Amino acid sequence: MKKKFFNIVIPSLTLSSELINCLLKFNNQKYRNFFVTIVLDYSNKKKIPKLNYKLNILIVGKRTMSYKRNYAVKKFRSDFIAFIDSDAYADKNWLTNGLNILSKKNNEIIGGPSIPFPNQSFEEMMCHYAKRSYFVTGYLNFRKYKAKSRYCDWLESCNLMMNRTLFLKFGGMNENIYVGEDKEFIERFRKKNPFIKVFYTPKLFIYHKERSLIKFLIQRMVFGADLYNITNFNNKINSFQPLLPLITFLIFISMLFLIVDYNLKIKLLIIFVSFIQIIILANLVKYIKSLKKIISVLIIVNLANIAYVIGNIFQFTLLKNLFNRKIYLKSRNNK
Repeated sequence: MKKKFFNIVIPSLTLSSELINCLLKFNNQKYRNFFVTIVLDYSNKKKIPKLNYKLNILIVGKRTMSYKRNYAVKKFRSDFIAFIDSDAYADKNWLTNGLNILSKKNNEIIGGPSIPFPNQSFEEMMCHYAKRSYFVTGYLNFRKYKAKSRYCDWLESCNLMMNRTLFLKFGGMNENIYVGEDKEFIERFRKKNPFIKVFYTPKLFIYHKERSLIKFLIQRMVFGADLYNITNFNNKINSFQPLLPLITFLIFISMLFLIVDYNLKIKLLIIFVSFIQIIILANLVKYIKSLKKIISVLIIVNLANIAYVIGNIFQFTLLKNLFNRKIYLKSRNNK
């Protein structure tokens, strides 16, 4: 039987040290029928170490990640495609497990969790723990650790596999957006073919570099500025979770304008804020045991939601234009 080939597509600005690390790690893949395509804005003078697989390099200028992925998929023939970010690297069984699943679920989109690098700093790990909180990533927080296999609404394009024909059949990703392109892509597929399923499995895990605190907060702000696109008003109640920070903020502001005794108002505000902290803590203690880490992550979760609400405010003003491609890409750079 003919072996199936994977085209592993990696969009990036240029050949960074993180991308080189990603490429080197693919030397360890157990399944060998694959090639890698990197799609860059521009080339630089960095030398690529010796690789034991075929590497395609495409230079396309300043384009969205969606354009780069579409271009690489169309350019080279393969049976399956796999997307991964340049600041990540795959487990050695990534392709083996992907092939086994796609052989049974050929008409499905599959993916898995992105977990931190083994050598992440304390600050970066706390940002990771914050992303695991329901009060940051909502019902999709299972994508941040090795949770149980399940069918789900959508998965991130940093760790995604599917049949190439399926990807091209529905036109690939929207090349005009750079935030939430993976969500839009899968939702559009489902509108055209309701039978398409999205399957998550911990077997398809990758290691993904975590952002520093500042970069993480910038990312949350950018996501907040895309509130309308990431909220699905025609779906089940879980899809309204992106509105939760904004609703909480509006309740808090409303309480400030209550026409009641000043001391009573302060007490009500303290009770409201304390209640929010208690339910966040109840979530954190489920997967964090160290008191120092719990307190650190609690602070970051609050900061993340404040940044997100600031982004929400930009969504409804002309200032949204400030959140252009340059600012978003800055949040991806940990230098």
